[in-house]
Amino acid sequence: MFLPGDRCSWAASLNKMERLKPFIIPGFCLRCQGCCRFAEQETVWTPHLLEDEQIRLAPHTKKIELRANPAQGNFVCQFLNQKDNRCKIHGIHPFECQLYPFLINRQGKKVYLSVDLRCLYMKENTDLARYKDYCEYLNTFFNSPEVKKNLKANPQLVQSYVHVLDIFEIML
Repeated sequence: MFLPGDRCSWAASLNKMERLKPFIIPGFCLRCQGCCRFAEQETVWTPHLLEDEQIRLAPHTKKIELRANPAQGNFVCQFLNQKDNRCKIHGIHPFECQLYPFLINRQGKKVYLSVDLRCLYMKENTDLARYKDYCEYLNTFFNSPEVKKNLKANPQLVQSYVHVLDIFEIML
């Protein structure tokens, strides 16, 4: 719940309610070479930052910085340790990183919670009861008044993605 006058209300909601529970089992992402890598330097897939995350991680931009990776011909998150495939800031990684492979997706005038089916873990696990339970958990989270308010205050989190599966509408 928010206290009146909270300056970083989204961060306050995450801290007071909870950080998002992870869906993907520990260790799976360390074996994958998909996340945190991008074909282009300017892409909608780059994680966007909340106001407090911008202050902490990238004071001059609203997105994570991507760095050229000539060896692979792509771009990587500035916080990815390519030697061990670990995030250098995992304990404080941005909200969008916590949420992935789920995304906040704009389709026309509607906003959905969607999932990126290119994620190898999701390709294999969308039929599990655990997936359905996690979607319910996210539905409750995103449809709370506090989170809706903060989605409106952080429009950079709502992007238009392609090749995703819309799970439920977030009524803003």
